[in-house]
Amino acid sequence: MISNPSSTSSKRLILITACLTSATALVLAGKHFLRDHSSPAPAAAAAQTQAEKPAATADFLASLPAPSAATPTGRARTAAMGKLKVSTSNAAAWLDLGDSLAQELRESGSPAWYPRAEKAYAEALRLAPASAEAMTGLAWVCGGRHVFDQSIAWAKRALEENPELADAWGIIGDAELELGHYDDALEHYQKMMDLRPDLSSWSRGAHLLWIVGNKSKAMWLMERAIKAGAPYAENTAWCRAELAMMQFHDGALLPAAQTLQPALDAGTRNTRVLLTAARIETARGNTDAAKRHYQAVIETAPHLEALAALGDIQAAAGDAAGAEALYLQVEKLHATNAATGVHDHMQMARFLADHDRNLPEALRLAVESAGTKNVQEADTLAWVYLKSGDKAKAVATMKKALSRNTPDAEMRYHAGMIAAAA
Repeated sequence: MISNPSSTSSKRLILITACLTSATALVLAGKHFLRDHSSPAPAAAAAQTQAEKPAATADFLASLPAPSAATPTGRARTAAMGKLKVSTSNAAAWLDLGDSLAQELRESGSPAWYPRAEKAYAEALRLAPASAEAMTGLAWVCGGRHVFDQSIAWAKRALEENPELADAWGIIGDAELELGHYDDALEHYQKMMDLRPDLSSWSRGAHLLWIVGNKSKAMWLMERAIKAGAPYAENTAWCRAELAMMQFHDGALLPAAQTLQPALDAGTRNTRVLLTAARIETARGNTDAAKRHYQAVIETAPHLEALAALGDIQAAAGDAAGAEALYLQVEKLHATNAATGVHDHMQMARFLADHDRNLPEALRLAVESAGTKNVQEADTLAWVYLKSGDKAKAVATMKKALSRNTPDAEMRYHAGMIAAAA
């Protein structure tokens, strides 16, 4: 069932780390092409309309949760809001506010920050219609909501204003990666690294390398990102979580725990770090520690993975009623997310398949991504096909999932189960 990754892609992907071994960044031969997304984008048009109308600024600013004076993110938001109290026509302050709200989302994992960041970026664009940075902010929002054609459209507009804007290249790469267009993602990440070799570009390259099976170089590049650091410590902590998950999938539980420990010692509340720590502790048999990490996530905001994992811990302890109560919370949260435009379809499909719940709904959610080349989504779809009794489609889809040799332990487990069933 296992297919070998494209040798051409593998050779090209090795190049992504070469820029770190010389004084100048590697320049890939040829042009950097953007995928054609010329079809109408309703949400992008809606965001543009919003940008053309004056925001109810006082009400919006008053509606934001109070920023924390104890965190750099909170202090950045306080500074931006202070400038806006002096003048709501300060486009740069709106842009700073959008960036701080985006950082709040990165740290908390709560999708409630998306519409807040979107309003700030839209107001910045209304006041400064040529702001490439505001367009990039809107591209980031669309990408986070999995509206990738609009994300790319906004990023392309930003690059028309400023072709040297590294973040816009990276956001296009993010969209291409999620769509499974890995060679295109490589082109855009490489361009980002050429323009700005730092934690943000290196961590993107590392994640892509891991997905396409270049595990050793992925880990090395993520370590380089961690050493480079970032203005916000939580972004470095996120990279630690990414490296720890690579080690986790390799079965290296102790090194994974050691990778995370500096972030935990610093008192991080980063959702990605806490979820990763919980998975590691569960695998090591430390369920009490895992529960504490999952509960810390939920204290910040409801989270599908944390709720489901707590339910699994309850089920393993023999508390079927307690587990069911948590599983119902997962389903309720998914319904809320669906109603508010938050994309968690594949995560929910996997939850339903893992727990043999409402398999027709799991299949409906999973097949939405059947047309993409994303190997991780193909893995979920193959698993759902198996649970739904369609062995032939499970086998065919799992071959697609394994096509890049991604070193994902759960993917290999699914492949083994499908092979056994077939």
